[in-house]
Amino acid sequence: MKIIHSILVLITLSAAAHLTAEENCTYEYDPSQTSLEWTAFKFTEKTGVRGKFDSIKVVGKQKDKSKFGAVNSLQFQIDSSSVNSGVPDRDGKIKKFFFGSVKGNKKIAGSFTDITAGEMGTAKLNLRFGNSKTSVPVNFVWKEEVVEVTGTVDVVTLGLQSGLGKLNAECNDLHKGSDGVSKLWPTVDVKVVSTLKKICK
Repeated sequence: MKIIHSILVLITLSAAAHLTAEENCTYEYDPSQTSLEWTAFKFTEKTGVRGKFDSIKVVGKQKDKSKFGAVNSLQFQIDSSSVNSGVPDRDGKIKKFFFGSVKGNKKIAGSFTDITAGEMGTAKLNLRFGNSKTSVPVNFVWKEEVVEVTGTVDVVTLGLQSGLGKLNAECNDLHKGSDGVSKLWPTVDVKVVSTLKKICK
């Protein structure tokens, strides 16, 4: 009986120590472990072209005792000139004809609101570019300290309809599918993946 009692005491102490450790943990946003990927679509059959942005600046509260709190009030700026599709010639055209169609600051500002609590949920992604702004629904999934956010943005709502037309005209033949029609879709899928730092005392 003494042996059983000792084992139970050890289990209880171990569980208590684990809970204490969890209570003393903080979560922190880590820019080096964050990526923003996009998928644009060309051709009538809607073939994806993937890329990313290399420069994302984040402001706001970035550390909290909960992983939800560490990202809840984040605001970010994306440098549109850091667009990277892996093809330098294409990137140059996207900068000049697409993003270059909007005068002024070339930064895309964003934030999240209406975030539902839980390991899976929804939120609103609020974006501003130039004088245009839009809010789009996004889905998120947490896997321990990793969060993945996905959604679809209509670039026309960000004042980029002219840029869409200019880019498609510049790449007319490259955007022709099997039907011979040159098409560049206004919708772009976005995916943000971020791994938070978990620091326990």
